[in-house]
Amino acid sequence: MPDTNFPVDWIEQLEALAKKLKTPDWQAPPNEEATKMALVAPFLQALGYDVFNHDEVMPEFFADLPLIKSGERVDYAILENNQPKILVEVKAYKTNLDETERGQLQRYFHATRARLGLLTNGHIFQFFTDLDEANKMDEKPFAEIDLLNLRHAPLRQLKHVTKPRFNLNELLSIAEELKYIKGVKEEIRQELTDPSDWLIREMAQRVHSARRISPQLLDSFRPIVSKAIQSYIADRINETLDKAIKTIEVKDTGSQMKNQDYVEEKDDNDIITTQEEIEALRIIRAICANCVDPDRITEKDMQSYCNIILDGHARKSFVRLHFNAVRKKKITILDQSQPKTVYVTTPADLYHNQDRIRQALMIKLEGKQTGEESQD
Repeated sequence: MPDTNFPVDWIEQLEALAKKLKTPDWQAPPNEEATKMALVAPFLQALGYDVFNHDEVMPEFFADLPLIKSGERVDYAILENNQPKILVEVKAYKTNLDETERGQLQRYFHATRARLGLLTNGHIFQFFTDLDEANKMDEKPFAEIDLLNLRHAPLRQLKHVTKPRFNLNELLSIAEELKYIKGVKEEIRQELTDPSDWLIREMAQRVHSARRISPQLLDSFRPIVSKAIQSYIADRINETLDKAIKTIEVKDTGSQMKNQDYVEEKDDNDIITTQEEIEALRIIRAICANCVDPDRITEKDMQSYCNIILDGHARKSFVRLHFNAVRKKKITILDQSQPKTVYVTTPADLYHNQDRIRQALMIKLEGKQTGEESQD
């Protein structure tokens, strides 16, 4: 069942703000003040806070407390009953937040009753609390929102930071879970990228008949474990894509007769949609299934190539299939990379270019144009 308490409008506002950053004419704010006005204030508004009400959002918040240096302020404090509950420190847009100085935010966190700290450069927003030691801001954030990569942000878990759903106890519980999930994921990533001696020894003990794992055996198993990991990851990706293709094929079954009539109609005009083109369409739908409803992606066959289009509009072509040549098949990907043309052997080779295909689709979703659109 859908979560009726989830503030969907918050997500929509974040998506609108993210879209602003991806427009061709977008220019990064030149300094910290411009970053506040262009991005941070709209972000706080998306959370439901009134940035024009100083009883709710206080800019340049100052606390006359022993731990605070003279004249030191945080950029924003979100208030509740005249007490700060969230402290916000803003850095310039191009600042690397993982390497920047956080002393000012940490001192305010320690000196006030706030349990949440927010460090941002305008497009990355890092959330901190005091899980490691009470009343002392953790060194690492428990969650992060990157406006340029919203798909991987824990937006549903962070609903309790929004004004309509603010719940500190729930948020602290979620923060602890997110912290450890993030830590475990990082450990897994490191093991998958560069397997530790512990993992190699453990795998060798499980699959090798030797009673003792010698240093020589450990070294010989190192490339074996690395290859096995990469092979397993590739198998899992292929399984996921196969499931997506099968799901699409089930959807296609209901319209199979319609597609056959369409092909026969094209026969009369000497344009034949080949089985390879149909297979390529299904693969592209699978590749883009996590971006749009696959049914929105269709084909429009031409004399010299087959257009893969969005929403039935030729102007929204994002891939072209040049499969008519007997020897050299190729595709044209209408993204912002070069070269546009990529040679392929079979439709399955589309998987090797799935990132570019998704990027080309996103360009059409965002209404951008490429230099080749006028040819359609």
